Amino acid sequence: MLMMVALAVGPALGSAGRHYAPCRKMIDCSYNGLCREGECVCKAGWSGVYCHQLDLKPARNTSGLNLLRQWGEYGLTAPISTWGGTVIYDNQTALYHMYASVMLQSCGIHRWTTNSAIMHATSRGPEDEWKFVPEITQNRSEIEPIFPIFSHEPAVVRTPEDTLALFFTYYPNGTAADCPTCNCSDGNSYSGGSECSIECGCGENKTLYSYFSTAPGPYGPWSKPVSLCAVQTSDEGNGTCHKEAGRIDTNLSPVIFPSGELLAWTRWDIWTSDVWSDPRHYRNTGEAPDFSKGVPWEGEDPSMWVDSLGIFHILSHNGERGQNFSKNESHDCGRHFFSNTGKAGSWRVAPLLPKEDLGGCAYPRTVEFHTPEGLKYYTFYRRERPHLIFGPHGEAIALSSSVIDAPTGPSSPGWKPGSEQRDASYTLVQPLNVLNLHEVNVGYDADVSIVQL
Repeated sequence: MLMMVALAVGPALGSAGRHYAPCRKMIDCSYNGLCREGECVCKAGWSGVYCHQLDLKPARNTSGLNLLRQWGEYGLTAPISTWGGTVIYDNQTALYHMYASVMLQSCGIHRWTTNSAIMHATSRGPEDEWKFVPEITQNRSEIEPIFPIFSHEPAVVRTPEDTLALFFTYYPNGTAADCPTCNCSDGNSYSGGSECSIECGCGENKTLYSYFSTAPGPYGPWSKPVSLCAVQTSDEGNGTCHKEAGRIDTNLSPVIFPSGELLAWTRWDIWTSDVWSDPRHYRNTGEAPDFSKGVPWEGEDPSMWVDSLGIFHILSHNGERGQNFSKNESHDCGRHFFSNTGKAGSWRVAPLLPKEDLGGCAYPRTVEFHTPEGLKYYTFYRRERPHLIFGPHGEAIALSSSVIDAPTGPSSPGWKPGSEQRDASYTLVQPLNVLNLHEVNVGYDADVSIVQL
């Protein structure tokens, strides 16, 4: 049975009034739908003229890991900021497991290099309550992390050995900056003093290398982190690591295949390995986008998955923070890239959109919320770290992203220097508009075999 969401040709998000070329084949529909008589018919969870937008439902104020408003309900004595979570469903525990960046000492995201650690939470469903692991049983000011300061940007995947692998940015000797670790009070870095509102970069003799750790199950125990510094500094094969090339985090997002091979996207390049667990086998194969076809840079925070047809996809975010561009209508928002091989130089965006739209907007900074007064819209200054959440059958059911809980910031028009910097953030989970996704995907896979890719 084929269950699809039929869409008429019409304006894509942020592009009202434009004329759109008819699709010809599946690639024109971003590999998220079928081309039928010049129109893209999107599979559940996707929308837009070229199926390049997530079809998102309204969120609830309690959706996700919001420790700014609900900190008391969690047994905490002060608000705490988190910055996005990677989620995996575990059949044995029948729970969703989130691994999220958390800013300790109640500071905000601008103190990520000094205050970030990685925490674990569980939920029965993406929109249900998330519970800490280990669970907080009494009032306390901190969360017990699974990896301490400094650890950041986790990405969890299941391995062919049926274990879990967690990839993340890590500095094993404490803070990754030369700035002090601030003590804040409300999830906002400014509450620790004006000097704490400044975002610190990597320290002079410190690094932001990517590492991975493994565990037999979602509760650990997690192994000692293994460094991927050689491939990060382009010295794969000889194991040499140069600090100068390790001062920027990679935003590493991997896929591990049943064969034990790995393909990963960084904020620049595609890494591969024929043995995922051996850092000596990792290679940097070059830039991911197909720039020869006018494909834009992906931006930051790629998260990658492979769909049931074997097509590779990522979500990222790209755009000048907090601003609306004067020369395009997609602004600062999420992006969707795809490839039928995953190889460097093969990644595309919706090919029929105007070049200046940067591939269109996969998800906006403006979110529709259920409130007691009805549906309301809220625009976040930053919405980053996108991760799709997949259900028990491998179906995409929700989007996890990090948001700064303020409408404006230093990059916003009219921002005045010296203004109090609010960088308090939380992890928002927004559901996709889907039906019985297992049935949807089965029908979609059967039907797609007769159309041209």
